[in-house]
Formats: sequence, C-alpha cells, structure tokens
Amino acid sequence: MSETFVRQWLETYNSGNLDRCMECYTEDVEFEDPIFGEHVRGKASLRKAFAAFFFSGVTTLRFRTWSGGPEGGAVEWEWTADWGADRTFLGFDVSNTTFTTRGVSVLQLHEGRIRTQTDYWDVRNALRQVGVLK
Repeated sequence: MSETFVRQWLETYNSGNLDRCMECYTEDVEFEDPIFGEHVRGKASLRKAFAAFFFSGVTTLRFRTWSGGPEGGAVEWEWTADWGADRTFLGFDVSNTTFTTRGVSVLQLHEGRIRTQTDYWDVRNALRQVGVLK
C-alpha cells in the first residue's frame, strides 16, 4: 500500500463516492471503531454502515501522515464533521455544530485492498467542540 492509495481512499469520503470507497476493500473486510462500539464484517455490511454515517454529507477527512508498506500500516487523518439540523452524535444533540479532531486508521491489506480497518480518534476533543464537555 502506498501513500498515493491512502490519499485516494480518503478522498472518496470527501467526494461522497461510496462506490469508489468500497472498491478499496476486500469482500471479507472487517471494520472496527472501538469508540462507537462498532464491528462490521463483510463489504455489504460495511457499505450499509458507511452510507448511514460517513457518506451522509457530514464528513470531511484530511490526510496528515502515512506509515506503512504493502502489508498495511497506519494513516493519521483529521476529521471534520459539519452537523446539520436535527442531528445526534454519540447520543448527544449536535444540531448545527461542527468539530475537527484527529484520528488514525490501522489498516491490513490483502492483494492491494483493505482487509481490516480499525479506527481510533480523539472523542474528547470532538465532544468539547460541540459543547458536551467543558
């Protein structure tokens, strides 16, 4: 996996192109976000989860750094969520708020596609920005 692949993969989130995003994953992909308590297996389940959240017009991801090789690695990104009216996040009302926080995706590859992805991100920073935490 190269930095070019990682940058193109992150750009699929910004462009809203779920089909292009799904092309980056194996059929038997496993995705985990321990903060959300989410563990998804299989591309069809991943598509459903991503369509409901990441591809709902809220998320922008900005590449920061990549450390890895052909077997996988870690990409650090900056996540901006621009919430519209009547939105909740982690059970909190975040209507008409925005946050920007940093995170990392740990990726394992198989034949040039993402087989496993585990995301870690700074939830405290996000919740401070939307007024939930002081």
